[in-house]
Amino acid sequence: MTPITRPRLAAHREDGTELTTTPDGGVSGLIWLTWRQHRWTVLGTLVLAAVLVGWMTYLSMEVTDLWHQCHNTLCPEDSPQGHRLGGASGLALTIGSLLRLVQYMPMLIGVFIGVPLLSREHEQRTLLLAWSQDISPVRWLWTKLSLLGLFVAAVAAAVAGASDHLEHVVSNVSKNASMFEYHTFVNTGMLPLVISICWFAVGVALGAAIKRTLPAVFGVAAGFIGLMLLVQYRYPTLMKPLSAWRQVGAPDDGLLDKNALVVKGGIINYGGEQLSGAYDASRRQLTGAELERLCPPDNGAGTTFSCYVDNHLQQYIEYQPGSRIPDFHLIVGAGYLGLTAVALAAVWLIVRRTNLSAG
Repeated sequence: MTPITRPRLAAHREDGTELTTTPDGGVSGLIWLTWRQHRWTVLGTLVLAAVLVGWMTYLSMEVTDLWHQCHNTLCPEDSPQGHRLGGASGLALTIGSLLRLVQYMPMLIGVFIGVPLLSREHEQRTLLLAWSQDISPVRWLWTKLSLLGLFVAAVAAAVAGASDHLEHVVSNVSKNASMFEYHTFVNTGMLPLVISICWFAVGVALGAAIKRTLPAVFGVAAGFIGLMLLVQYRYPTLMKPLSAWRQVGAPDDGLLDKNALVVKGGIINYGGEQLSGAYDASRRQLTGAELERLCPPDNGAGTTFSCYVDNHLQQYIEYQPGSRIPDFHLIVGAGYLGLTAVALAAVWLIVRRTNLSAG
C-alpha cells in the first residue's frame, strides 16, 4: 500500500491542532476536512448572524408597531412615538449601529473566513500534506471554496433580507430618509449578499498571494474601506442624472419623490463671490454676495424665503429618481461580481503555480 492510499494520515499543526486527511479524497472527505478546519469560525458566524437577524427582525416589529400607533403616518415629533423614534433615542441609535454592522459584515467575512483558507496553510506548512493525497490542489481549492462560499452566501442572504426589511420600515417612519442614500442603499436588495461573497473571494486571494494572515487581513481592511469610499463617491453618477428647474416656493410638483437622490443643486449658500446655487428669473446663477444684497439673511425671522419667492428665484437640480434604485443595485452588484471573478481567477492561478516542495 503506497502512502497515497493509506487509510488516514494525521499530522499536528505548530499550534497543536490536528490536521487529518481522509482516505478517499472525495467530496465527502473534503466536507469533513473543511468542517474540521473551520468549524469554530462557522459556528461563531452562525451564532452572530442569528443574533443579528433576530435583533433586526425584532426592531422591525417594534418600529412597525409605532407606525401603526400613529395610524400609518409620520408620528408627530412631540408625541411619545415621535420621541421613541427620534434620532437621539436608544431605539434609533441601536438600529443605526446594527445597520452599520451589516455594512461592514463583508469585511469581517473576508478577514475571518476568506483570508485563513490558504494563508494559514502556508504559515503552518500543511499544504504539502493536504495536497499530497489522491486529490489535485485545484480540486481541493474549488471544493473548499464552494463549501465555504455556499455557507457565506446563506448567512449573508439571511442578514440581507433582515436589513432590507428594517431599512424599508425605518424609511416609512422617517420624514427625510431616502432609500437612495448610500448607507441605506448598500444595505438593501442583494448588495449585502453580493458584497459579502466578493470580499470572501478577495480575502482568499490575498491570503494565497501574501501567504501570511496578518498582512492579508490588513490588505482586506484597507481594500474594503478604499473601495467603499470610491463606490460612495461614484455611485450617484453611474447613470446620467435627470435635471429640473424648480422655482423657490412653488407648490410641490412631485418631481422629486421621497427616495430620490439629489446629485447636484438644491442648496442655497451665502457669502463672497462663490456661486450661491440660486438663479434669477433669467436663469443666471447669482453669487453669494449678489444673493445677500438681494435677500439679506433674516436670522430666522422668515423674510428671506419670502424674498426668494417675490424675486422668482429658481434652483437647478440634478437627481436620480427613486425608480432607478433596482438598476443601481444591478450596476453596483455587477461590479462586485466582476471583482469576485478576478479574485477567483487569481486564486486559481496562484494555486496552480504553488511549489509543493516549499509547503
